[in-house]
Amino acid sequence: MKLLPWQSEQWQQLVDRHRQGKLPHAILLNGPAGIGKHQFATQFAESLLCSEPDNSGFACGQCRSCLLVKAGSHPDLAHIEPEEPGKAIKVDQIRALSSFSVLSAHVDEGYKVIVLDPAENMNRAAANSLLKTLEEPTPNTILLLVTSSPQRLLATIRSRCQRLDFINPDHASAVAWLQSCDVEQAEQWLEIASGAPLMALQLSSSLEKEDKNIAEQYQSGLGVLEALLARQQDPLTIAGAWEKTNGLRTVGWLTNWVMDMIRLASLPGREISPPFLACPSQLPRLRALADQLDLDGLHGYLERLYDASRLLATTQVNQQLLLEEILARWAALPKNRL
Repeated sequence: MKLLPWQSEQWQQLVDRHRQGKLPHAILLNGPAGIGKHQFATQFAESLLCSEPDNSGFACGQCRSCLLVKAGSHPDLAHIEPEEPGKAIKVDQIRALSSFSVLSAHVDEGYKVIVLDPAENMNRAAANSLLKTLEEPTPNTILLLVTSSPQRLLATIRSRCQRLDFINPDHASAVAWLQSCDVEQAEQWLEIASGAPLMALQLSSSLEKEDKNIAEQYQSGLGVLEALLARQQDPLTIAGAWEKTNGLRTVGWLTNWVMDMIRLASLPGREISPPFLACPSQLPRLRALADQLDLDGLHGYLERLYDASRLLATTQVNQQLLLEEILARWAALPKNRL
């Protein structure tokens, strides 16, 4: 497993702290989805367990510990994740983690490492159980919590972890990496994935039915906004058609488009390109929409999209009703008086 090029700074921070004997017992790996936080956590866990890491802190891949990790049978490494994708992490899983953490490591003075991902999926009982573990950490046990939504974690959990932040790589680096992975139309897929390169890679190569027409959905979405603004489409009809799509992804696209409209409206006549523009392939259409709409109205609509993303990510909100509301609100946005 190779370290992704945009993670070198975070890697060096942890390696330096490890060598100084100042590694915290709980680390919160925070950042957008699709940028490789889980891979980073797994690679750092391997480094901590390796008996002969190299000068850069990477696991050797050859020692007994590394071979056990590769086989998925290392006794001092635990992965905690939902039993089914998208479901909650349950209290019994966290209780098992607590039992695991109090055992002695199988290597003298070695580490026990726990990777919990996605941490925000813990239900309330599981989160409270984890809090007890964090309040009474056991020696040489390192807990790596991976999250894309730290606000969904208990404040008391966040306060007992040291936070390590990750961000999307710059546009040029992300495109170059995707091209090195033989992704065709790398810039298009990066735009569709909101700048997250691993998500772009997954979407570009996905054979799942849901993702087969993802590029077409993206391209047609802006056309829907144009039609709604021109009163050529009905918000309820569109929401019904969109109901079966990935709502969080769709609202993410809307958010990116509106942010770009605000940038274009705020800097009329200026040339804007990545990284200051999230959707460069849609520039002419976004500029035309920005010219039609009141800037204050766009700002208010963007706040509503943020609220919608939060609801979709953290609650069981009715997706169709939410889409109906935000599409109707878009159609009713005040026009530019100039």
